[in-house]
Amino acid sequence: MDTQRSEYLLRLLSKAASQCESDRGAALLLLREAQAHLWRLSPDEPLSSAMQLERQLSLPLESWLPESVRFDYTGPLLASGISTQTCNEMLLELDVHQLWEEIQSIVREVRDLCQVISKGDELYRRFRRFLIENAVIDPVRAASVFIPLGRDLDDFYEPIPEHLAHNGKLYQCPECRWPMNPQRREVQCDSAWCREKSSLYRWMQGRLINVVTDQVLEGEAAGKRHMLKSALWKYTLLPGLLELQLAEKLSKHGLDVTLWPDVDRSDLRVTYGGMTLDIDAKVWISPRALGAYLESMRPTTMRWFVIPDYQQAHVPWLRSVCPGLQVFTQSECIKELTTRANPF
Repeated sequence: MDTQRSEYLLRLLSKAASQCESDRGAALLLLREAQAHLWRLSPDEPLSSAMQLERQLSLPLESWLPESVRFDYTGPLLASGISTQTCNEMLLELDVHQLWEEIQSIVREVRDLCQVISKGDELYRRFRRFLIENAVIDPVRAASVFIPLGRDLDDFYEPIPEHLAHNGKLYQCPECRWPMNPQRREVQCDSAWCREKSSLYRWMQGRLINVVTDQVLEGEAAGKRHMLKSALWKYTLLPGLLELQLAEKLSKHGLDVTLWPDVDRSDLRVTYGGMTLDIDAKVWISPRALGAYLESMRPTTMRWFVIPDYQQAHVPWLRSVCPGLQVFTQSECIKELTTRANPF
């Protein structure tokens, strides 16, 4: 029951943060409901008002929300009054089934078309790779990919909000190419995948400097470019980076690897020694939310689930809550398959 109540509280907080800029009245109503749930979960703590909760949304969750409640989520939900990508990812992960179905309805139509047209497998593979490699695009570039599939740019991309540009320039994460919010003094990609790869910056004397490497990140003209919709960034682009890395490294070890085989029956299909294995890559912020999702899975083929190396500590727990599933980190997956393919 507490787990369900914690999930509900996190939904309320993330939804409130997402509405603070556009509809503060609606946000405060959500926060009033959230304060009651927070008190039930932590009755020994002083009761916070809706206004106090609103201020706390700009603080890192780990600084004010009990660890037992926050489901491994960290960082602020608001920055300069604007919802962070962490907030957006929470919304996506906590409402995964509803939001995934919404975005999947379009992707499913593309997949269904590719299953019946000539060279559909090749077209679908090109479509998936395009989304992964183009977090931001000039609209004219999309025509050659989307027109053969009977889709429009607006199905997958949206105009870049003004607050993501600084003096007419975008500052894109070097890892995923997603626009970072330059209105903060501390600028970072809100994806843990990218932060682990040092996508962390700070404004210093008018330049955006990487706090790990001291390299300068140059802005690019925003123009009239579009950005990938957040659900596709979350469920297609980020895991796609892991998928492409896995495919490249496994291929270098001599394994036969196919990306998105049979028009997306899995993320990767690996063949070795007469055996075939399907792999799905998952890049989630919260292992608990991922565990709840994996528990609902009923794979019909031999299938492994692969998560980033930085979440290695969560593998035993994921295996315990999903005993019928095979869960590995990226490095574990590569090592295990390389050993199986080359046992001597």
